[in-house]
Formats: sequence, structure tokens, C-alpha cells
Amino acid sequence: MAATTLKQTLANRLNALLSTGPKSSEGKARSSRNAQSHGLSKLGTHRPADMAEAIETRKVQWHNDYRPEGPTQTWLFDRLVAESVRLDSCEARIVAARAEQAERASESWDDDRAADIASLAARLPQQPERIQAIMLQSKHGVLWLLDRWAEVLDSLTRHEGWTRDTWNLALDLLGVSPFARDGSGPWDLDPDDKTEAPGLALVTQATEALRARLDAFLNARDDRARRDAEAGLATEDPRPIRLLERYAADARRQFFRHLNELRRLQSGSPRAATAQGSSTPDQPPGPRPDRSRPHPQPAAETEAHPAPPPSEPPATVPTAPPTPARNEPIGRPSIGRPSLRPALPGASVPLNRRARRAQAAAARRS
Repeated sequence: MAATTLKQTLANRLNALLSTGPKSSEGKARSSRNAQSHGLSKLGTHRPADMAEAIETRKVQWHNDYRPEGPTQTWLFDRLVAESVRLDSCEARIVAARAEQAERASESWDDDRAADIASLAARLPQQPERIQAIMLQSKHGVLWLLDRWAEVLDSLTRHEGWTRDTWNLALDLLGVSPFARDGSGPWDLDPDDKTEAPGLALVTQATEALRARLDAFLNARDDRARRDAEAGLATEDPRPIRLLERYAADARRQFFRHLNELRRLQSGSPRAATAQGSSTPDQPPGPRPDRSRPHPQPAAETEAHPAPPPSEPPATVPTAPPTPARNEPIGRPSIGRPSLRPALPGASVPLNRRARRAQAAAARRS
């Protein structure tokens, strides 16, 4: 592998400065907008102009549906309308954020991934065993390692062997923990190595393994991730979308809280009471009767004190039938067996207990 000269390094860095930028007119329009106060975290007194206009428009549209009465209901109505506009704004921003990530993936996918790897590689000297393992899982991480191995080879060529800094860099690229180095140098590996380019075998073996890793699966993995990102399914930086989702959840909670309170007040208003009374005009006021209790029988009470005719002599009253036992059934006789309760002479149906007691009392008085 040929060594990278300083002229080639500068040319590569100058090429990295070239950026395609936004391609579509929509992307250029989004890039030209200045930062604005979105007003989505909470509803304050100073709201953006577009949100305030949307709130006033929705108040007019929803007033006939809710019909608030009095200052309290009007305040609740105003709040729930404002929260509904805030919820719609949050959901619109979430859709726009996903679209922005998709557009950014098509514009600067490689640049963004390389920037993330460079930020991660800054911690490589402190935790090489951890950071190197993470970098091996992405295409751009392996590309960064290959660039550093090229620098190691260039140092070996210029200094005709290892230096302390180049040796430590090679160990970092291999993920060797600082505690495992124990102050040893490359000369401790093979003291008899007297070749013109010592360390060349180590660099060659490392770079071939990294290139084989790219061809095996990392290039295909990066292509799949890029296609998903361009389709709006990126999960590289979900923090802005998660923040908007928290705002939307809070707006939804506030909306239903004000709505439930408004319904509670309207259910106790005179208009609601009138509507409730007119819906059931045939229903008598007061509690409903308890159907579990037996109904009174006024006919038996009238039979308890019969008035004898004054002109006729008292008729002979037959002897009262014996009182049934306590455990004797007094309800309707069972089907398939005769009733145990005697009937009065001439009666078509058996009398109940109250009628029999009334008859016995009349017989005793006579």
C-alpha cells in the first residue's frame, strides 16, 4: 500500500469541504428560514401569529358544537380550543421532522456519518477496547480505521520503523486496553526483525481484515440504513421527534382535561337540566319504586271489617279453618300437587293468610 503524502492529504481534505447542499426547492426553502419560536412546549400569553390565528378561527367553528355559558365555561372552551391547535401543530411538526431527516439523508448521508464517527473517535485513546468495537459495526467507522492505518504506514516509512506515538496509535486501532500494554514496545514482539520496513506485516494484516469486513456485510448494511433514512424511517437522531411527541402528549392530556371539566359544568347547568327533563316527560319525579317488596293488597283490608246489613239477621258463620303450620307454604300451590291451604266454602280460589285472619276476627266478634 502506497504511503499517503501531505499533498494528497490536503487534496482529500479540500474535497471533503465540497458539499452538495439541498437539491430540491423545498429543501432550499427550509434552509433559508430563520429560527422561530414554535410555542409548542406550553401555551403562553405570547403565541406565534399563525397559531393565534388558527385558535381564533377554530373558536368560531366550534362554538355551536360546545355552546359555553358564563365566564367559566368560556374559559374552559378557549383553553381546549387552544390545546387542540397546539396538538395539531405538534403532529404537523413531527411529520415535517421526519421529512427533514429523509431529505437530509439524501443530501449528506456520508458527511453526517463521518462526523459522528469523528466525534466518537475522539475517545479512542481513553477507551480503545470499547470505542474500537463500536467503530467496527459501521461502514464509516471502518473507513476511519483504514485512514488511521494509512497514517501508521506513512509514519513507519518516514521514520524507518516504529515510534512511541505510532506504536500507541496502532494499539488503539487494534482495541488494546492501556492496562494490557505494560510499557512494552514493538521491539519486544520480534527482536530479530531487521527488515527494511518493520511493522509492515502488522499494518497489512489489519487493513486486509478491515476491507474484508466491509465487503462481507458493512457496505450492504449501510445501503439499507440509507434507504430507510431516505424513506423517512431514520432513527439516527430521534431526540427532536421525541421532544415533539412529548409536547403532543401533553397537549392531548390538557385538551381532555378541559373538555371533561366543561362537560361536568354543562351537565349541571339549567339548560342541561331542562334538556334532561324534556327527554323523559312521562317519567314521574322522585325515586323509582322498589320492585323487590310485595305490593299492598287493599282488597284484603276492606274484607277485614265487613259491614253487615242492618235489616238482615246475622248469618251463621262457619267455623274458621285451622291456622296452617308455620312451615306450611303459603304461596301459589306447586304444580302437580294439591294445595295444603284450605279454602272457604263457596270460594273459587284459596284465600291468603291476611284474608283468613280477617275472617277469623269477624267470626270472633259475631
